[in-house]
Amino acid sequence: MSSGVAFLFPGQGSYRPGVFAGLGADADRISDRVAEIDAVAAEYQLKPVQPLLFSPDAPALGQLLESDHERLDVAILATSVALAALLESRYGLTPDHVLGHSLGEFGALAVAGVFTPADAARAVCERHATLRKAPPPVGGMLAVGTDPARAEELIASAGAATTAVSAHNATKQSVVSGAGAELEKVRQAAREVGIRTSRLSVPGPFHTPQLAEASALYATTMRTVRMSAPRERFFYSHGLGRFLTAADDVVELMVADMTRPVRFHEAVHALHAEGVTTFVECGALDVLTRIVSTSLPSAVTAAPLRESTVTSDLSDRLRPVLHSAVADDAAPVAETAAAATVADADILETVRAVCAEILEYPPEVITDDADFQADLGVDSLAMTELLERALRTYDLSDMFHVANAENYDTVAELAALVTGLLRDGAAPASERR
Repeated sequence: MSSGVAFLFPGQGSYRPGVFAGLGADADRISDRVAEIDAVAAEYQLKPVQPLLFSPDAPALGQLLESDHERLDVAILATSVALAALLESRYGLTPDHVLGHSLGEFGALAVAGVFTPADAARAVCERHATLRKAPPPVGGMLAVGTDPARAEELIASAGAATTAVSAHNATKQSVVSGAGAELEKVRQAAREVGIRTSRLSVPGPFHTPQLAEASALYATTMRTVRMSAPRERFFYSHGLGRFLTAADDVVELMVADMTRPVRFHEAVHALHAEGVTTFVECGALDVLTRIVSTSLPSAVTAAPLRESTVTSDLSDRLRPVLHSAVADDAAPVAETAAAATVADADILETVRAVCAEILEYPPEVITDDADFQADLGVDSLAMTELLERALRTYDLSDMFHVANAENYDTVAELAALVTGLLRDGAAPASERR
């Protein structure tokens, strides 16, 4: 079975302010692709996304979610499409297959030849127009550290009648969508049985039957968007459970995906069975490659933009993929900083308190050298929550992109990260606005 490369396209929330700002000449190579998407955004009275991607002073994720989430979605699409084009044209990295997660399917379809980048943006904007006409109920999405069957049991025990499983990401990671009050009941039910949860940064509940009215309208508006036949055996559809073919109706696929769960876990394993050994995330963060690493520990993964804060040249970050081997010298900047920094005593105490609160352990159990995984039983989902809360405590949420939750084994190491960021001049977000 031959080896292969899959490009992964993340969905909502995969955004980092000024993600292309440090890429030097590489940023110039993709500006035309972003401009093409911005021309479509203007047709729908949206502000250009170019400043969000190329300016380090761009608004943070939370601000855009509150005031400009439609533009945020277009920015996420532009990031993915531009990066995929750069990887192929500049670095010679061509995927054998593509896989999109939720909103990421639009970018994957563009790379598969179904949409041009402009038409992919048009499809996203038409989706927004549909959701304005038939808005989903107020609510959100909650990641739950268990499989879909157990998640369904939690929903039932919580009496959350309008909440549904909306994604299966990994063996022990599902997502549920519903009204805010119901999600809180599910969170409490999960907490009572020791299952970790984390609220996702999204503007509402998606991939749920409650979007049936919107999906019906979308079926009409999507017919106005130009499409072409996909590349053969290239775009893997989690909804179909197979590769998209020229005989498939893309509109029907995208409409159905609005109301059914994202089966990312199954799709990743299907691609692996096809011979895919390398997964590259075409997005601002490393959300999907971290999930893949959990599901397929032997797989080679890379998230070039997530790690590009170290160097403006992506070639160093792509070496593991280009040579199908993990480079020993490819440690993210935050890992190096933490290793070389001793935690400030006050910060250490605060981080210990944060960990005790989130993990619901007595403070005396959270010793400085307690191993998160071996001693405290912290899984990757909870580790991400610990990292996010520790940074938020010091108003450093905007620095989440330079950290990797898997790089900190103990409370002392996590506190050292915060200490190092503050020492090296990472001013609190309130001072950077």
